[in-house]
Amino acid sequence: MQFKSDSKTILLIEDDEMLRDSTSIFLTEEGFNCIVAKNGLEGVEKALEFLPDLILCDIAMPKMNGYEVYKILNENSATSLIPFIFISAKTEKEDIRVGMQLGVDDYITKPFDLDELLKAVQLRISKREKLIHSSQNSYKVLLESSLVGVFIFQNNLITFTNSKLQKILNLSQKINQKWNLFESIHPEDKGNVEEKVRRCIKGIQSSFSINFRVYTESNETINVDCWGSMATINGLPALVGNIINTSEYFNSTELSNLNINSSSRSESKLVNESVPNPDNLSSREIEVLNLICLGLTNQEIAERLFVSSRTVDTHRSNLLNKTNSSNTAGLVVYAIKNGFFNP
Repeated sequence: MQFKSDSKTILLIEDDEMLRDSTSIFLTEEGFNCIVAKNGLEGVEKALEFLPDLILCDIAMPKMNGYEVYKILNENSATSLIPFIFISAKTEKEDIRVGMQLGVDDYITKPFDLDELLKAVQLRISKREKLIHSSQNSYKVLLESSLVGVFIFQNNLITFTNSKLQKILNLSQKINQKWNLFESIHPEDKGNVEEKVRRCIKGIQSSFSINFRVYTESNETINVDCWGSMATINGLPALVGNIINTSEYFNSTELSNLNINSSSRSESKLVNESVPNPDNLSSREIEVLNLICLGLTNQEIAERLFVSSRTVDTHRSNLLNKTNSSNTAGLVVYAIKNGFFNP
C-alpha cells in the first residue's frame, strides 16, 4: 500500500462494499491515505498495524460490531487516543446515546453527505493535532531538564534528543536533525543493541540496560550506558532511552576519588570472593563486576573471560537488577561500598 508521507491516514471500517468504496475514493481524492476494513475484526487488526490518525467505523457489522471495536481499541495504549467516529444507520436516540457514552468523538448517521463527513474528519484531526503539539512541548520541556541524555525512538525513527545527549555526542543542531543512533554505534556492539531495543519494542521485555561504544560527531569513540523502557507518547508507543557517558561519570566529583580510568586499571586490586555477599552474586557476576569497575567495555570483558559479548551483557543486566543500580556508575559505587572492589 503506497502512502503519501505528508498526508493523514484514515481507517474506514464498513461492511457495505459500495459505501466503503465510494467513501474511500472520496477521502483519497481529498488528500488522505485511506485504509479500509470490511468487518470489525479486520478493523482492529489494521488499527493496530497502521495506527491511523482517525477511525471511521460502522456499528452493525459481522464478526465484531462497532461498539466492540471501540472498546478494544480504547483499552489499548497505542490506539486509545486516536479520534473515533461512528457512522451508522442506527438513528434512534438510544443508539446515539450509547455510542457517545462510550466516549467516541462523533456520530454520523447514514445516509450522510460527504462534505459533512469531511468537515467532521477535519475537525477531529485538527483538535488532535493541537493536543499533540501541546503535549509534545510540555514533554520536551520536562526532558530538557534531565541530567542524563534522553532520546525518543518512535515509528523506527529518533524523534527527539535533549540538549544533554547532544552534548554527550557532540551533536550540532544541523547534524542532530539527521542523527541516527544505530548508525553511530560501534559495529561490534550494534547487533546486540538493536536486539535489546527490538525485544523491548515488541513487549518481550519491559525495559533494557546495556553498555556499548558509540561514535561522536567528531568521530571520537566513547563508552556509554544506555537504559530505557516503553511509554505512550501522543497516543503512540515509543521507547524512551537514557544515555550517560561513563567516562564523564567516573570523572565526576562523586566518583573522583575512585581513580577509575584506563591508566589505573593495572594498579587497581581485585578483591577475592570471601567478602560478604548480601545480594547473592555468583562467582562469575563478581568477576564481571570487578572488570566493570576497571572501566572495561563489554567486548573487552568478553575477551578477558573468553566468553561472548552477549553473555557479558546478560551478567551486566543481572548485576543491575540484583544491586538495584541504574547504570555503571551505580555498580562501581555498589562494588566499593560492599568490598568487591578496592581502587
